[in-house]
Amino acid sequence: MLALFASLVVFAASETAPLPPVPIIPDPEVPRYLNIVERSEWGRAVRQIELGQARVQQGMSIMGAPRLESKGAFAETAEQAKARAQKIIDEGRNQLAQAQPSLTRLRNVAAARHLEVTKTVNLNNELPQALWNYSLTLSAVRLQKIARDQGFKQQHLVGAITVVEGNKPLRTTALTDQLRAAWNKADPKALSPVPVAGYGYACPAGDGPATLSSEWKLPTTPRQTALIWAEVYPLTADNSASLLFVRMADAFSMRVIASEVYLTTTGPADSFPKVYTASLSLKDEKSFIPRLAGSGDWVLSYDGTCSPLGAALMRHLCVRVGNLGVGASQSLVEVLGGDTPSLDGAKASWNITTDGGSNLVKSFKVASASPGAEKTDVGQLVLKLEEPAKPAGK
Repeated sequence: MLALFASLVVFAASETAPLPPVPIIPDPEVPRYLNIVERSEWGRAVRQIELGQARVQQGMSIMGAPRLESKGAFAETAEQAKARAQKIIDEGRNQLAQAQPSLTRLRNVAAARHLEVTKTVNLNNELPQALWNYSLTLSAVRLQKIARDQGFKQQHLVGAITVVEGNKPLRTTALTDQLRAAWNKADPKALSPVPVAGYGYACPAGDGPATLSSEWKLPTTPRQTALIWAEVYPLTADNSASLLFVRMADAFSMRVIASEVYLTTTGPADSFPKVYTASLSLKDEKSFIPRLAGSGDWVLSYDGTCSPLGAALMRHLCVRVGNLGVGASQSLVEVLGGDTPSLDGAKASWNITTDGGSNLVKSFKVASASPGAEKTDVGQLVLKLEEPAKPAGK
């Protein structure tokens, strides 16, 4: 904007100059994309533009002032005043001309970097089909290894839910028992005993961790107590396929630290009713997730309008692919019931709404919002099931 104003000043002084290139980002944003040396150069050029503007304006003021007869040591004729004004204007123009190449070059540098960091990226996750019991066993083996590697002393399997789009989550005791059996088969000593009164979510006092039982001993540091639960989402009208999520969270930070997902049946089965392949993809139009993940420790909550399946898929992508924090409290309240969930330090929220689709394709619009800011459209999240092509009849 400073350079644009300078060009207008020069034009007003009857000097023709080429129009500056139109930046794709505003000048106040340019320094964000420059390194230290480039920011110093940008600052010097901006100051020189300001000085040049001031000189041009000073000369134009002298040039346009009414001429009064002056006498004495500082006597000046009209011609002399005009010459002095023209000299000042020329000095200002020279300063503007010297600064303009730096501004133009650095604008182009910033614009190129802006385009690079905001280019469309695709976050993808292939979901091979797996039988129900195998999915439970594999999730137990993988999550137990994560718990051991990170040094968790206790592992609590707190429950499971089945979620049908448009309905409230249904707590599923049978799935909890099946997952517990798979967990014990992998390592009989891994799980902590279930409290006599069972599990339930109680909102934390202040910044402390949530309480999950009247017998609960609150963890005092991260990586003490792991929480495990399962979620099932039927996908097809004929119940031939579902998604099974098994999550693990740190009870101290209430962050989801691991997420497993399997394309499977809607319960134990010896074979697949239908064979599918599945893929999960998010088309992030402006590299929102990589930029957010690179800007610090972010946790985003899920607002009340989110599609349950869309939110479940987004949680998985954020943990496995996007490296964004996912709070556990909202999921735990669905699994256990209890108090209104804590936001787990979330500074913004996801808004995930159904965007058409079919029996085999689930599509969602993903956006994000933070307090006091406009909603940011992120992109389209798609879960696609495909049946293998059948050979043509002879």
